[in-house]
Amino acid sequence: MSINYTLKTRRLELKPLALSDADALWPYVSNSEISKLMAWDAHQNIETTISFLQGVQKNFDDGKTISWGIHFEGNIIGIFSLISILKSHRSLTFDKAELAYWIGPEFAGKGYMTEAGEAVLHFAFETLGLNKIYVGHHAGNDKSKGLIERLNFKFTHIEEQAFKKHGDWIDVFYYQMLKKEYNQLYKTNI
Repeated sequence: MSINYTLKTRRLELKPLALSDADALWPYVSNSEISKLMAWDAHQNIETTISFLQGVQKNFDDGKTISWGIHFEGNIIGIFSLISILKSHRSLTFDKAELAYWIGPEFAGKGYMTEAGEAVLHFAFETLGLNKIYVGHHAGNDKSKGLIERLNFKFTHIEEQAFKKHGDWIDVFYYQMLKKEYNQLYKTNI
């Protein structure tokens, strides 16, 4: 079965990231206001962005990640990803992945991330056949928490001192959604 990875919503088109997106991403991935809440630091040069996109492509080829550029009126305004995709290991079936995302500050608060998130959830559960999606946000990241709540994820736990960034230990609040919960919450047409 051939999978169409391009997702369309009422206002957005989500397309798998490509090396050709480096210039469009640069204003965002070099922005320290965005990167301070991400696992990466602000890119200092376009070569870092190209290297990032090469890593995204390798992880896609290995079945570990799907990262979409969120396109509004033909321009990338953010990224939405399924990362840490794990279908199975030996005799165990996992069928799970984690959400990761960001949006340009000038596009925040307009419902784009909720719209993109619903499309990614639909793809994850209906096309990939995943059983669980989990997501976390840094302590104090109220915008991410709001998105997670709008997407109807269920809070599971706090991982204290989950990682260290720039010398500070960061707590992460985790949430999950099972396919059976998705089926109860969402219609299959977006």
